[in-house]
Amino acid sequence: MRKNELDDVDLQIINALQIEPRVSWTSLSTIIGLDSLTLARRWDRIVAHGLAWPVAMLYDFRSNSVAIVEVECRPGEVLTTAQRASQDPAISSIDLTSGMRDIVMTLKAKDDDELADFILNRLGKLPGVRSIRTYILNSTLKLGSEWTLRALSTSQAERVPRYRPPRSAAAKIVPTPTASKIVSLLERNVRMTKTELAGSLGISQQRVGDSIATMRMQGMLDLRVHVSQNYSNWPVVSWYFLQVPSISLLNTDNSWLSMPELQFAAVTFGQYNLIVALTARSKSDTLRLEAELERKLKGACVVDRSIVIRVYKHLGHLLDASGCATGEIVGLVRP
Repeated sequence: MRKNELDDVDLQIINALQIEPRVSWTSLSTIIGLDSLTLARRWDRIVAHGLAWPVAMLYDFRSNSVAIVEVECRPGEVLTTAQRASQDPAISSIDLTSGMRDIVMTLKAKDDDELADFILNRLGKLPGVRSIRTYILNSTLKLGSEWTLRALSTSQAERVPRYRPPRSAAAKIVPTPTASKIVSLLERNVRMTKTELAGSLGISQQRVGDSIATMRMQGMLDLRVHVSQNYSNWPVVSWYFLQVPSISLLNTDNSWLSMPELQFAAVTFGQYNLIVALTARSKSDTLRLEAELERKLKGACVVDRSIVIRVYKHLGHLLDASGCATGEIVGLVRP
């Protein structure tokens, strides 16, 4: 196998870690059918070559200041704009796209004041920018963490152990400094052991385990594993910009959200009131998926669409031209 390839077993490993990023190799060995050392060795190769990368994020539910930003660049300056934008921790993801927009980026601010400052002042100072359109998120209907490769069978996926809730004796609140330090370490290696974390933090393994479990149960800690789309079984990603009757978005029948190809969906303020990202097996399949989306979502009309040419940054991780993680991370944890 060439180093930049993922076979069926690799995809199953990644799929299992998408379900539970910190699951033990011993637990997975009986599900995938390989010994724990082989699974660990395969994962190390996958990460070393940037074919997949784990992500750890700290959420503050007091804030919902997120925006999707479309950027049009002057000819020949897209990469210059993307490079400068990639160094800003507030810009979590950057897609280089076709169509009416050169870049689709996701902006996550600490609060509405920072979001306003970013939109009104900082975005316009990026080099090479010709025009900007901003869509502030009203609500997120599906996150990327809910999308998986589906390389495992249904029975295999159901057998992957989920994380355990905290002990009844565990502290109910994790201090912010401790939470930030834990996430900063997991951001580099989401599978870091409790022993390694305890040594770096100077606290007991029990407290580390309790803190992680409490943060995950409370929704403060989001752990994910993402894959290079170029080497996955879903190599095509497209953004769709829709106008949808409000009654359809308020409808309790959200069966369209269960589309396996649906990676992200958010209700927004702007020219379009729904923006989604869909994955596909091939470019030729995107038209069928677009039609299916419109059929499932009553009254929806796809007004515009763009295919992702290259992912430049994904949740803090910088990617190379082939779509593999470089190892450089512009941290998402900010003081």
